[in-house]
Amino acid sequence: MSDQSAVMAVVGAGLMGHGIAQVLAMRAGTVMLYDVSSDALNLAMTRIRESLASLVKHSLVNQAEAGNAINHIRTTANLKEAVESADFVIEASPENLDLKKELFADLDRFTRPDTILASNTSGLSIQDMTEHLVHQERVVGSHFFLPAQIVPLVEVSRGPQTSDETMDRTVSIWRSCGKRPIRIEKDVPGYVANRLQSALVREATHLLSEGVASPEDIDMAVQMSFGLRFMVSGPLEQRDLGGLDLNVALSREMWPHLNTSPGPQPYVVDKVKRGELGLKSGKGFYDWGSQNPEEVRQERTERLIGVMLKLGLWPESTKTGDKT
Repeated sequence: MSDQSAVMAVVGAGLMGHGIAQVLAMRAGTVMLYDVSSDALNLAMTRIRESLASLVKHSLVNQAEAGNAINHIRTTANLKEAVESADFVIEASPENLDLKKELFADLDRFTRPDTILASNTSGLSIQDMTEHLVHQERVVGSHFFLPAQIVPLVEVSRGPQTSDETMDRTVSIWRSCGKRPIRIEKDVPGYVANRLQSALVREATHLLSEGVASPEDIDMAVQMSFGLRFMVSGPLEQRDLGGLDLNVALSREMWPHLNTSPGPQPYVVDKVKRGELGLKSGKGFYDWGSQNPEEVRQERTERLIGVMLKLGLWPESTKTGDKT
């Protein structure tokens, strides 16, 4: 399968799906973008054009490359049409197990037996979603992070029946798109990054609920300390640098005091009950007022691009036509 003839399909055109479609469209070939809603497809294409315009502004792609990426994308509200000729399919549907099980059953029927079926799920088990399929060996996780077209990491996760070939092909595809795939060799909820992030968020919301510090200062504690160090050295390497003997000593002192709640903090649950959902409702941990969510997200994306450029993290291989 060459880049020129490859057909990729993205099922779901929301916040994650449109970004994944853009990532794939920066390669040669055709990207089929599916959603049940024509309005969602139109909004997705608008978002992709705006995202590409931002990359052009930062000289990360040129106008011709952006135009080629748009030309690679075909939209459809017909699932069979979207996937029947695809070599690789990734679903980015809502995190609902029953919905994903039904969707994968359709994908199993509509695609060739050698087509890879990937899921962008952030927490559901690959086995739970696909145990009823005929060809479970071609199912794999491919978890992106918002914004998918900017954040480099993709977690490629193995299900119980996933073949080595499926894992290798999927890793190769994302590398060819300029992404930084990591291999998750066991089907665990949340993969790696979300489990690490969830542990941090649990402690952060606990500290906030206990009145230890403000949301702004808790966020600053991450951004201006170990968050910066993590850009050059991850948590395990950091422990090696400091010494595992020190890690053991600190763990004995600190870990008994860390929050171990098995569910969300009541403080946050109460906010949700009051309709304080965050940016989309105007208030969450922060008061967002009447700010436009799309504009806020775009401003944060612009800042993220700036940081990546300064740190030399933007991949050259995202350019249209680069080879695997």
